[in-house]
Amino acid sequence: MPRKTRLQISLTDKQIEELEKLATEKGFTKSAILALALEEYSRKELEQKK
Repeated sequence: MPRKTRLQISLTDKQIEELEKLATEKGFTKSAILALALEEYSRKELEQKK
């Protein structure tokens, strides 16, 4: 299992509301939503560089 590291980030109130809304709607943790968003962003960036 991959090692997980805890980190602290700062978000605006609006970003927190959106994160909580997505997590509730999808049934994921907030951490999972952020991890998925990072993976998707990285994938799109890689595709643009090709």
